[in-house]
Amino acid sequence: MATIDRYPLDVQYCGVCGMPPEYCEYSGETVKCHEWMKTNLPSYYSRLVEKAGEKLDELTLEESKRQTRGGKGLRKNKKKEGDEDKGIQVSRSLRSKKKCVTVVTGMKTFGIDLKKASKMFAQHFSCGSSVTGEDEIGIQGDVGEDIVDFITEKWPEVDEELIELIGDQKG
Repeated sequence: MATIDRYPLDVQYCGVCGMPPEYCEYSGETVKCHEWMKTNLPSYYSRLVEKAGEKLDELTLEESKRQTRGGKGLRKNKKKEGDEDKGIQVSRSLRSKKKCVTVVTGMKTFGIDLKKASKMFAQHFSCGSSVTGEDEIGIQGDVGEDIVDFITEKWPEVDEELIELIGDQKG
């Protein structure tokens, strides 16, 4: 004979995550929830352990990591120290049919502040400029030839021989 549920139901909620105990594994704070259940709902915890086996006791705080916000993001190639060669590369990346972006990389190796350099480029060339990567500045427009003279003028520690014009690159 089937058991008949009496309404309203008496539902227990977890003191850590606020969900019913059967959903605690989806809260991201599973270990804390199970510790709370051991002390406050021991009968429910023993049934949970029987269902899931002995894996719950092996679960530690270090093993459960909460997912951080964000997606895959940009993959950056990290250079090892000493592997860096001092030099600035200037390339042009096509954005659409008639628009292009001049990309300057390698200025950090000379100790140049990228935000200040970006602002100087934007003021001098009357265009948009921003720091787009760890050691990369994007300047709107084709300013490849003029930027070499501007860099050597503003930062005398950079020789003209250390600036390399790469040309077009696919973006």
